[in-house]
Amino acid sequence: MGIIYRISLFTLILITIGALYPKSAAYKDFLWFESDQFFQVDKVRNCELIYTSASSNFSQNKESDQRKLSQFIDAFYPDLAMEAFNTPASHLGYHYKLLRLIPEKSKVQTVICAINIRSFGADWRNSELETTLNKQAVMYSQRPAILNKLLLSLNAYDNKEISERVLDRTREWNEERLPYKNPQNSVNNWCRVEKWGDWQNPKRQLADQFIKQYAFVIDEINPRIQDLDAVVILAKKRGWNLVLSILPENIEIADSLVGNDLTNLIFANSEWIKSRYSSQTHITVLNNVNLLSSDHFTDKDFPTEHYDVEGRKIIAAYIAFALRKNHGHLFSNPAWASNHNFQ
Repeated sequence: MGIIYRISLFTLILITIGALYPKSAAYKDFLWFESDQFFQVDKVRNCELIYTSASSNFSQNKESDQRKLSQFIDAFYPDLAMEAFNTPASHLGYHYKLLRLIPEKSKVQTVICAINIRSFGADWRNSELETTLNKQAVMYSQRPAILNKLLLSLNAYDNKEISERVLDRTREWNEERLPYKNPQNSVNNWCRVEKWGDWQNPKRQLADQFIKQYAFVIDEINPRIQDLDAVVILAKKRGWNLVLSILPENIEIADSLVGNDLTNLIFANSEWIKSRYSSQTHITVLNNVNLLSSDHFTDKDFPTEHYDVEGRKIIAAYIAFALRKNHGHLFSNPAWASNHNFQ
């Protein structure tokens, strides 16, 4: 009888702590430090529009206009509330965990997912920043908060050493076959090809980075496609409209440094995504991969989706016009867009 009593008491204590912990100041302070996007859930649940993205949403330079891409979209729909999930280096798998936290009874009508083609490749999927994202995502799992905290303290997540991720990335670059003959049949073989002088030449280094970021073929088993499939299923279950915005890549520079064998892969991958999802009635796919000239990309020494203010405005306008399908009666052209033909 004593043992049963002690077990029952211990269980009651655990249940009580589990119920009280999420309401404590200590837990909120911990969340703010470790997984701050958790607090964004309370904001987005009261919004009609949600935007998910990585650092492409932000201004990366000291521009006079620092507005986010999502804020430019919102300018077309002043009567709709809009918030964003945006964490640098994040991707569809991370965004899915956040979207899943939104209560089923919310004001959300449309979710706009920014899709970086680069995020499907070996370099991003094996980034050293993945460990940090995986650590944050523990607190976004649909488990009791006290259990998430315990798992986090036990490092019960994918926390590979950087050296392990480098090995995984290198192995993929060696083993994954590309639809070209040797030496363009793998990333590493392609990077060994002489171009723009020896490896110390900045153009050679940038050309090889473009190959590493974009030389791959997307298919059904790609982890990011599996994440996107999960987002699609969630959106359908919740009754959300889903806009998949394939972001512009620096096609001009890729073509000038490497050539159309690489840009054709970028186009093929973006079209593969479009064809996979565009037939579903609740989904709109925008393939804007070739929308911007190189002038709008702010990073010159590495391929990224970081845009200047005009680039962010152009992308935002194309998304905003696509949103008319479901929110056309609330569309309003802001003054800065009136002199452009975005349709």
